Amino acid sequence: MVMLHEDKKTSGLVSTVSADLSARFLQTQSLWTRLGLKIVRQPWFRPIASSIEGATIPGMRRHYALRKKVLRQMAQEALGHGIKQFVILGAGFDTLAFELSQEYDAVRFWEIDHPATQMQKTRCLTSVENVRLVAADLNDNAFPATALKTLGFNPAQATLWIAEGLLMYFRGVAVRALIESIRQLSASGSIFAFTFMKTESDERIRFQKQTRLADWWLRWRGEPFLWGSSREGINQMLQSWRDVTFVEEYDPVCGGEIICRAQL
Repeated sequence: MVMLHEDKKTSGLVSTVSADLSARFLQTQSLWTRLGLKIVRQPWFRPIASSIEGATIPGMRRHYALRKKVLRQMAQEALGHGIKQFVILGAGFDTLAFELSQEYDAVRFWEIDHPATQMQKTRCLTSVENVRLVAADLNDNAFPATALKTLGFNPAQATLWIAEGLLMYFRGVAVRALIESIRQLSASGSIFAFTFMKTESDERIRFQKQTRLADWWLRWRGEPFLWGSSREGINQMLQSWRDVTFVEEYDPVCGGEIICRAQL
């Protein structure tokens, strides 16, 4: 995000607030991330980054930015129509809740993520009062409903849920359990926006131009893609939801990851 914002060709894809928050994450983590921040801001590094991207998943940086842009627009539309609760699942170092909390002071925000990641995140973001952090490992099939309610979440109110770049790392049974947990906590009018990998004809789960080097890297990092689906499969999983829509054309270059929006 920092690199895209620094480049005049792509700066419009990333907001200044998002780039500044991302830079702050890097600045406060370690000596290596501070060094990395200085490097990605240098024009000479851009062709190197493009070469690395070309050898792994061509167009991936732009894909990230476009994906976030679509989800941000969905969030702003939902909050603009009166939804007052916003939960981001597996938030990582995403900045959306902290960005929108500055625009929508009447909305309450929660981020659910692994405690190790949240500990790093709170090192530089401790002053935002209406963003609450819920520590949980969503992949262990134990949704933190009690912890969420303890921090003020009201199941009787309509909620916006977002899961960006998350579900492909879960097994299918965990994905179904997570969706059911969300449904049980959602009042009428709630919205669930998420991304999922489209399964290919050979059942592989990958971006359209993903190389074998990227496959190896994900396995080595312990983060292989475990779950993907077709649109028909998603419709079956979301039988209790209505107005299920898909956005696939937002990224014609990278391809393979679809955005879905459903409403109760």
